Amino acid sequence: MPNILLLGKFRKSTSNFFVGASIAIGILSPIVFTSSQSLADSSQIGIPTAAATKLKTLANQGITPKTIAFAPNGGWIILNGSNGYNSENIPQQATKLLSTLNQQHSTINTIAFTRSGEWVIIYNGNGYYLSTNFPKDAANELKTLNQKKSTINTVAFTPNGQWIILSNGGQTANFSTNFPKDIVNEIKAIYKTGRYIKTIAFTPNGAWVIFIVNPYNGSTAYAYSTGISQLATSTIVNNYKAGYRLINIAFTPSNGWALLYVSPQEIQLQEEEAKLILRLEKENIQLQEKGSRDAASLIN
Repeated sequence: MPNILLLGKFRKSTSNFFVGASIAIGILSPIVFTSSQSLADSSQIGIPTAAATKLKTLANQGITPKTIAFAPNGGWIILNGSNGYNSENIPQQATKLLSTLNQQHSTINTIAFTRSGEWVIIYNGNGYYLSTNFPKDAANELKTLNQKKSTINTVAFTPNGQWIILSNGGQTANFSTNFPKDIVNEIKAIYKTGRYIKTIAFTPNGAWVIFIVNPYNGSTAYAYSTGISQLATSTIVNNYKAGYRLINIAFTPSNGWALLYVSPQEIQLQEEEAKLILRLEKENIQLQEKGSRDAASLIN
């Protein structure tokens, strides 16, 4: 039976898949503004050229991809906005479904691939599409989360086929029976601090990276095991220290990687936009209330 970790509630995992893995953890810090350029950007090495080009194009447009995934056949997909996507060499059925969701203006949450090429698309919070031979235990867990109306945020697979599903904004982690114990312990430690899991990714050799989010201010941190390339870890650490918000990381079957992040300037713009929307909504409510009072006074 699959295991589940809830914020503040934990069950024990029985796997010893990554015995002895060491962990580095970034501590949350305030946002620091270091540049005058507003840019949603990414860093990558060893990924398909077309994917790297598309990431650069999106960055130049100020568009922040929300996730990138690599298929075992060298295919890739980048999701951005509510239902935007760019892809190459993705299974035809998955491509058709993504196109349909886009045309229906559905929200595409995420997409993930197993090492054998099976895939899952999560949409509209907890809806999902699966490939024909998708792992049955993971499919059953997705069905349960759908029935509970839980928002499914991330699905990830280890090289040996174990899986983890993050839901409810990363407050809940459901995972397979033999899921690596060191990761479960790390998630447990993160949950004890009151933070959530934003995303998790695995390399072809079983190393892992976790991005963490502070629900109170949206700032991000990280944790990773041994086995992650020095360039990837130094890029994560340096971006974190510079105040960047870590969005997503993905690894190719050949151990290439792509890191998605948002600059401090873009964060500031997003926060200002959110404040403006709240102010306009408040003013609109006040106008409606005033209109109702004026109408009532005329009637009286």
